[in-house]
Amino acid sequence: MSAQLEDVPGKRLGNETSTYVAKSQQIRPLRDHIIVEPIDWAPSQILKIVYHGKPLRGVVRAVGPGCHPLKYNGPKGRRNKSWYSAIYQPTDVKVGDIVELGGLELRGYLFHTFLWGSKEHILCREADVAMVIENGS
Repeated sequence: MSAQLEDVPGKRLGNETSTYVAKSQQIRPLRDHIIVEPIDWAPSQILKIVYHGKPLRGVVRAVGPGCHPLKYNGPKGRRNKSWYSAIYQPTDVKVGDIVELGGLELRGYLFHTFLWGSKEHILCREADVAMVIENGS
């Protein structure tokens, strides 16, 4: 199956179109984007009641360098001008961190998903990370 997917960069898998990247290829996200590999875990009963599902937890596999954040000239609703800040903001998460993206399971997200080798990965922004899990599990 992987030999067929390597020949075609985008292929319909089930109902969704997914991009395939060979495992031998390196991925380098731009700006403040990160690549997360979802992991299975069992949340507490309280989280299941609050979220009606489980938050997405995963391992960061690649991180972009950072970005110049947008600045605005007034409060929300009265903005008419935006520009990029002169101050560069590097990303805080690192490769290997276990992060939680908050919200519902993978199907509830509108992030770009793709296959890297045989595993599904998510491309999202650093701002989508709700927390970093410090001690591994």
